[in-house]
Amino acid sequence: MSFYKYTNISTASLVLKNKSLRWSSPLIFNDLEECQFTPFTKEQYASSYKAYFKILTECAKGQSDYNINELSDASRLIIEVMRVSMNDVVFNTSYFEEVVLKTFSNPESDYRDFINAALIKCFRVLCVTEKYDNNLMWAHYADQHYGCIIEFDSVYLKKPRLLREGYVRYHENLQPQSNPLDIFLYGETEETRDLLIRDVAFSKRTSWNYEKEYRFMFFENFGEITTSINMQTNLKETAVKNQSEALFTDVSISKESVKSIIFGVRTNDEDVKKVLEILTENDYQCNLYQMKMRNGCMVKEELS
Repeated sequence: MSFYKYTNISTASLVLKNKSLRWSSPLIFNDLEECQFTPFTKEQYASSYKAYFKILTECAKGQSDYNINELSDASRLIIEVMRVSMNDVVFNTSYFEEVVLKTFSNPESDYRDFINAALIKCFRVLCVTEKYDNNLMWAHYADQHYGCIIEFDSVYLKKPRLLREGYVRYHENLQPQSNPLDIFLYGETEETRDLLIRDVAFSKRTSWNYEKEYRFMFFENFGEITTSINMQTNLKETAVKNQSEALFTDVSISKESVKSIIFGVRTNDEDVKKVLEILTENDYQCNLYQMKMRNGCMVKEELS
């Protein structure tokens, strides 16, 4: 599988010289809506919480088929509190529901605020595509056809820890792959975490679907994240410590992973020469091409 990185000549030169690719935080991407989708709506959140308390109530009464030992620590604790309340004849789930739904009256905004305040700075994303002949990509990311494409068969020398990768989903209204009820019941399992990441970090508006993006992602150290809630005012605060201020990480690649360089229709001879010198100096063994206009169409030809 080949991955194509559209870029300008200056950036391509740095990639080839340094043998590294820059993975960036979405905070510096050109799409302001990056990672701003939430994996649930307010209505989904409220209905899931009602279903959650119904299930926990049935568990507390011994009337549920759910395996309590598989539930999260928080769920099991609530079940125990419910059992004590039942024994004292003061049991009423409406109070639990009222407090929770009042505290999290705007879950979409709360979730988005947490992502932006605590997590997004640590996301490291590399955006590539599988097509080399995308006219809009040449125009927008390869310096209006004055730049080039670097073709890779691998985008890292050493696989980053907790790497995620996959195609970006394009949509206007996110249809979540994750289920809030499962998160309430079981907490953040590996499966739900992966689905949440795909919902939030691998989603874009349909206006971007021309990119046909394939995305790689890992996380830098999240440091210390604490969240506090004032139960009287419902004021929520998130504090972050020991996170890097950098918004990118340069990830090493092997020179063997570079399969080809494809220059744009407008790339000038001086810039082509500049890149060829870097390839020679660093002993790259890759194919060389240039896009040409033939009969009104853009085609790839071997560099002459």
